[in-house]
Amino acid sequence: MRVDTSCDTANFILDGDKFFLELHRHIRRAELDGKGATIRLAYWKADPSLTLPAVDGAPQRTLAQALSSAAKAGVKVQVILWNGWKSECFVPHHHFWREDWTAWLDKWKHLLTEWKFPDGSLEFKYHSYAGTTLHPFTSLHIKIALFKTSGSEDLLLGGMNLGEDYKSATTHDAANHWHDAAVHLKGDIHRVVGHYWSELWAGKTPPAAPLTPDRSGGDKAVTFVTTDIQGKKAERDIRKELVGHIQKAKEFVYMENQALTDPGIIDALVAAAARGVRIILMVPHPKETVLGDYSGYAYVMNFAFRAIAMAGMTSFTSKSAGKVKASDLKDCSLRYEGWILSGRSLLLPPSPQVQKLGCLENDTYITDLEKRLHSGDDSLMQSWKHPNLPFRPASQFMNRGVHWKLKTAWLGTWEYLENITAIESESFSMYSPLLNGAKGKSPYVHSKVAIVDDKLAFIGSSNWTYRSMQFDAEVSAVIQDGAFVKAMREEIFEHWGMPKNVSQWRAAAEKNVGKTDGKVNIVPLTLADLQVSYTSLTAWGSWAAGNMI
Repeated sequence: MRVDTSCDTANFILDGDKFFLELHRHIRRAELDGKGATIRLAYWKADPSLTLPAVDGAPQRTLAQALSSAAKAGVKVQVILWNGWKSECFVPHHHFWREDWTAWLDKWKHLLTEWKFPDGSLEFKYHSYAGTTLHPFTSLHIKIALFKTSGSEDLLLGGMNLGEDYKSATTHDAANHWHDAAVHLKGDIHRVVGHYWSELWAGKTPPAAPLTPDRSGGDKAVTFVTTDIQGKKAERDIRKELVGHIQKAKEFVYMENQALTDPGIIDALVAAAARGVRIILMVPHPKETVLGDYSGYAYVMNFAFRAIAMAGMTSFTSKSAGKVKASDLKDCSLRYEGWILSGRSLLLPPSPQVQKLGCLENDTYITDLEKRLHSGDDSLMQSWKHPNLPFRPASQFMNRGVHWKLKTAWLGTWEYLENITAIESESFSMYSPLLNGAKGKSPYVHSKVAIVDDKLAFIGSSNWTYRSMQFDAEVSAVIQDGAFVKAMREEIFEHWGMPKNVSQWRAAAEKNVGKTDGKVNIVPLTLADLQVSYTSLTAWGSWAAGNMI
């Protein structure tokens, strides 16, 4: 689904403590408004025992207490919960789940049987979003909170689920390690997302876009995009929207996420870096994340790291050819083994045509790749080199190679990307927050944010991963208001203690390497930080097979 709409106001919410305060504030306002007010939630995870902070005359209380109190006041409360026990939660060694899912469901059912509410004032529905036979490990991954009172219509949308794990102060330390983001929107976007929610509630798979015309009277343009594969025609509009904007980027792309593994997004970033766009990717530190086993993500991302680095390389070392300097090359490209047809080569400098903004060959390549993935064509993911891997998304990187031709040579040279090392580059792009002096306690970057040229920002539930782009039910708001986007970016940069000027990031991050001040500092990642052997059993554990990276 893709719907162009607008909002009257947009407020960026950074990290969990601010988000849960805002959530409770809106529940409280609905409660005070009483009959006629509505609360509609849809979440991947929502723990009724979550403690909400005191706000607007309401004491600290659990999510269950807050919702039940609102329902007793006459508010219509409706909650969509992903029926997760049917798919992901049975995966062995899935460390994320710290509570029994059945007990979790029983807590909500308890409200219906033990509390006395006005008829129809408190309702729950369990959504059994399920994948295909080939990709069964999928989920309803959305995070939406809609509020309607006599004086306002409000939407909260972002990366936070409703659970204690997602709480964190903006000043990160060992006890506040979760980093996340959300947005509070008012205006026509409420109608659009409300329609999407109502379609989910009605059981429509996938929800259809609203038929009523866009009330585009808001000050800020917003595009609402989703991913959903349950219908006859899969919707993968978040990737399409993001890739399209990356293709138009002229100055910089800033992204935060727990991982970057989607091939369409990665290749769009490579092409952008090749034409001189600055790429800044904020991810958890692979060696120090509180998540525990990050090896599945790290394995895939080390190939993405190499590919983006090659887009701005000045020299590299090849296993077969030794050290190669960009100044000695006539042309260079990334290619897929086994693809003979045209359009399967992503041009890199020093190819002269790449230096022109908007390289036609690369734009055509990226658009073709996105269309293939959008249609569900997984042929790109076939592995010629490692055919027995338990899943395919990472294998496309293992078949990736660098092809270059020296100015003095008749024939070119091919080398697997995994055999390209010691890349000297101007486009090294991955950074992580590192909490010095606290092993394994560095902030876990869970936010789903992308900013392009201070012109637009993506905020939603979708990870920048193959799974989120291809299989899960996801939502994202694309806010196209320069003033809001710039203020949002500067707030994030200040939060990380980094320069507001993106051109100064690399130098500032390099100065943070080796600091022992006990604080969170942004550091640049190296290939060694992401190095994981494909023979590692942990790399192909539940994070890989279960999550499809």
